Amino acid sequence: MRRLILPLCLLAILYMQASSIGGNLPGVFIRINQVGYLPADQKVALVLTNQNLNGHKFSVTKNPGGISFEGSVGPDRGAYGNYAHVYETNFSTLRAEGSYRIHAGGSTSLSFPIGSNLYAPLLTKSLTFFKVQRCGNTAPLKHRACHLNDGFAAGGWHDAGDYLKFVVTVAGAATHLLLAYERHPGVFVDSNKNGKPDVLDEALIGLKWTYNMWDSSHKTLFYQVGDESDHQQWRLPDNDDQKGIIRKVYPCDPGKGGNVAGKAAASLALASVIWSDAKKPFADHQLAARYLAAARQIYDYGKTRKAPQPAEFYGEGSWRDDIALAAIELYRATKEIRYLNEARSYARAAKNGWSTDWSEQHSLAHYEIGRVDASYRQTAIRYLELDLEAYRSQASTNPFRASLSSFYWGSATVLTGQALEMLWYEDLSGKSTFRALAQQQRDYVLGGNPWGVCWVNSAGKNWARHPHHQIADITGTQLVGFWSEGPDTKTDWLQYDLHLRKSDRYASFQSDAAIYHDDAEDYVTNEPTIFSNAVGIDLLSWYTPSR
Repeated sequence: MRRLILPLCLLAILYMQASSIGGNLPGVFIRINQVGYLPADQKVALVLTNQNLNGHKFSVTKNPGGISFEGSVGPDRGAYGNYAHVYETNFSTLRAEGSYRIHAGGSTSLSFPIGSNLYAPLLTKSLTFFKVQRCGNTAPLKHRACHLNDGFAAGGWHDAGDYLKFVVTVAGAATHLLLAYERHPGVFVDSNKNGKPDVLDEALIGLKWTYNMWDSSHKTLFYQVGDESDHQQWRLPDNDDQKGIIRKVYPCDPGKGGNVAGKAAASLALASVIWSDAKKPFADHQLAARYLAAARQIYDYGKTRKAPQPAEFYGEGSWRDDIALAAIELYRATKEIRYLNEARSYARAAKNGWSTDWSEQHSLAHYEIGRVDASYRQTAIRYLELDLEAYRSQASTNPFRASLSSFYWGSATVLTGQALEMLWYEDLSGKSTFRALAQQQRDYVLGGNPWGVCWVNSAGKNWARHPHHQIADITGTQLVGFWSEGPDTKTDWLQYDLHLRKSDRYASFQSDAAIYHDDAEDYVTNEPTIFSNAVGIDLLSWYTPSR
């Protein structure tokens, strides 16, 4: 009897997994971008299985309707985790808009669309997350005004599932929201009908707070609000006000903080560029001048702080890339040649960053300089190519083509940032060399991964639902539009000694290389952050047509 019980249990587990995450027995799982594909996209679904599907056929059916595409199962990309094969099914020539499913190896995928305007709704949902993160008297969503005792440091956004606030991520997130608008202004809605797109309304929450973190009279830049004690109790943020808690605000150390200053100055200078545009109905020359004056001061302060600010939560090793980015945004705001010269100098000294995330601004600085300075464009392209060739090499060893050599905390955000860098390269060079690789990162984050999870809440069919986030957990509501942090290596994940609330529904898809849990206790792989969402919005804006 023992020999029968184990297979029956495994069969039941496989059935439950298959029915809930897009597969049917026997053990064939089809992974797709659940948000969908643009008509001209490369469309490749991946089949995770222990079956040998060489020589098999697959089909794509339209709902309603019959077969829209038939083809042969493509190359086997090799083993992954508990599965011996990851097969390609390529249906790129299918361009007709509609809702589809893929059938291969006796399994059927989750439904997905092909369409020309699939990502606009996701931009709106992703912005909704920022409303929940609002701190201070800023009309937050799902909680009352909070942390009003923070004084001059009230406002801004909470960084993640906790209630800490950091200049490096608030300013960094605001910068990406502004970049998304500036490069693609026609993709954002103005739901308030005030002549200003929602993305700029939200960016102002972060910009006002960043501005307040600079004490111009004492030439002091503060970089953090709150500390580790924030994590001692699971609560709503306004509970802190009821208890009269006054949180500590941390100034940059003497001689340090060039990274913080660079990020802050870049966001304020870019805001000055946008709000000084007289052609826009929301133009505000007084606001633009105020932000520009602060950006100049913070930049000059940052140049004297030739070391990053040590930080418990967001420590980084570079600062010249941040100062370079600030310099080029100041040049755009002022047209003063000294800023352009300094931007080039700092960017060349910074070189490339080998990544694109909250800390590494190298590629963005090179891109922004190359956009406005034709003489620097080829230099920028060369630096970007160093990164991108490394990403391509790393992706070639992963059956799902994730462009990291090894996963780590925040990997989904890094993949999103790398995809952006690939699009910046195409914008500067005119070459589509990395277009397919950029799309593969987008597709991976939106469901084309081993777990079959779309890491944006309320998007696709099977999205991350249980983030490590106090407000969402306590209120028992979905955190609409949050972008999850994505997988970590098993070795790294185990060191945090996390204890999941529920059994792992994705157990059979875990591996030594990559662990992910949709569980509120897993702050390593399933905690949202403002920077993740901002980079996600920036990326989506490149795939969304103007309204």
